[in-house]
Amino acid sequence: MNTDITKDIPFIPAPRITTVAGYLLARLAEAGLASVFGVPGDYNLSILGAIAARPELAWIGMATEQGAGYAADSYARQRGIGALVTTFGVGELSAINAIAGACAESVPVVHIVGTPALAAREAGATLHHNLPGRDYGHFARMATEATAAQADLRPDTAPEEIDRVLSTALRTSQPVYLTIPADVADTPVLAPARPLPQAGDDADPVVVAAFTRHARRVLGAADSASLLVGHLAARHRVTAQVRDLAAAGNLPVAVLSTAKGDFPESDPRFAGLYAGPASAKRARLAVDDTDLLIMAGATLADTVTGGTTPALPGTRIELDTDQARIADVVYPGIGLRPSLAALTAAIRPLPSRTELEALPVTEAAAHAAGDHQLTQRDVWASVQYFLREGDLLIADQGTAFYGAAELALPDGVTLAGQPLWASIGWTVPAAVGASLAAPDRRVVLIAGDGAIQQTAAELGTLLAQGLAPVVIVLNNSGYTTERAIGHPDAGYHDIPAWNWTALPPALAPASSAVALRAESSHELAWALSAAHYHAAAGRPVLIEAVLGARDLPPLLRDLTQALSDRARQ
Repeated sequence: MNTDITKDIPFIPAPRITTVAGYLLARLAEAGLASVFGVPGDYNLSILGAIAARPELAWIGMATEQGAGYAADSYARQRGIGALVTTFGVGELSAINAIAGACAESVPVVHIVGTPALAAREAGATLHHNLPGRDYGHFARMATEATAAQADLRPDTAPEEIDRVLSTALRTSQPVYLTIPADVADTPVLAPARPLPQAGDDADPVVVAAFTRHARRVLGAADSASLLVGHLAARHRVTAQVRDLAAAGNLPVAVLSTAKGDFPESDPRFAGLYAGPASAKRARLAVDDTDLLIMAGATLADTVTGGTTPALPGTRIELDTDQARIADVVYPGIGLRPSLAALTAAIRPLPSRTELEALPVTEAAAHAAGDHQLTQRDVWASVQYFLREGDLLIADQGTAFYGAAELALPDGVTLAGQPLWASIGWTVPAAVGASLAAPDRRVVLIAGDGAIQQTAAELGTLLAQGLAPVVIVLNNSGYTTERAIGHPDAGYHDIPAWNWTALPPALAPASSAVALRAESSHELAWALSAAHYHAAAGRPVLIEAVLGARDLPPLLRDLTQALSDRARQ
């Protein structure tokens, strides 16, 4: 009898083999990454080779490592994760300012560093890009101060370490740091066999129940309540839950400048931008004069509260990423999602002391009349008119960000900036990352001339990638924010004069960029009208807006006065 003895043996597929670099890239793609930013270096070429071999990943070569970090930061804000590759020492230190900014602003950026081979490191060889001596851990130790998790990969533990570090980035919305020695990147390992462990919102049910009971008592005793939203709500993807809470309690909602655009400004509950004493009346009433203030993911730094420490109501419910607080009672381990869900279930519609009339037209949003020398007021009135639903507005720190923060944003428009880290020059490379992460959105980039000079080389990257943002350069001949803080006539506030409209053809001669200059309100209105047409046709546009050296948006005027007063104390 011929019996097939193999028919009862279960089929076990052969394990798939990849490399350490391949495993990392597979996990990044699984997390939603499609573009990797960076600069080549001799220690990271094996990693770049692995990227080139993966059709689902695009390598975006940047002019500088800092630019790569800024691009990965803005990319992560749109896609939930970003990544850059640098080389050991010189490359990673060039990027560390951008990584520190991602840490301050809570952005999940994966910094991948190619290091010298293990064999050379273990032999104590003296190699380039290192500090004197044979210690190869200097830069990894520096990275621990600005990243939430780190790993120096080895073949036998690389998959587990990669999963641990990437899961930390996704769970905490913080940057992480991975080094891959040159002789480890191509080492074979098993390919991922199961999905990347996802960040959960697990919280102790006993703690959640205690928080909910306490919240019910506080909510029941309140005559009015309001909601103040910060940037961590968007970083942890809970803006929809914030809207649910506002609707359930009929709560007025104010936002910090870090969360501008994260709550629909057409919603009748929207109370405006809260900036401490610099706030408009409606926002001050909503935040300062309510019985109960619920704070969701809010960080009250001086640059977002008008340079002062605001006098908030004594009764507050503060929702953070890893705990909730009611008055002086802390409930550990409760993240934003479960705490928002608990409050939404517990709240009832509350009366508010804030009148919900239409928001007044601000000075920034009032449309300019007549033709005259261009002012900050003209710029922001024209930008207000120019914005359309779904735009991504990117504004650099200084006059650009604080002018943009006062705009009334159309539905779906978000404002991206860096007010907590406040490193000027962020926006040009950020526009590269944001444009690639959200190709269906029109990017409007606004930055001062001093800020753009710091990272202008990345304008060449932007044009070379075929991207088509609208770039508005606020040419006020230097560092106007610093002039306002102190010594306005000092020469150190000045910068070299550039021919801004000549910059696009100089950086990218083959591009179809349109460059325009506006010195009056009518010229700016005409330039923005032209920008509508050209951007819709896929052509990038640069507009130079020539402004007075001491002209400031109102919100920045208040902030710089507070910072100046503090500096003299």
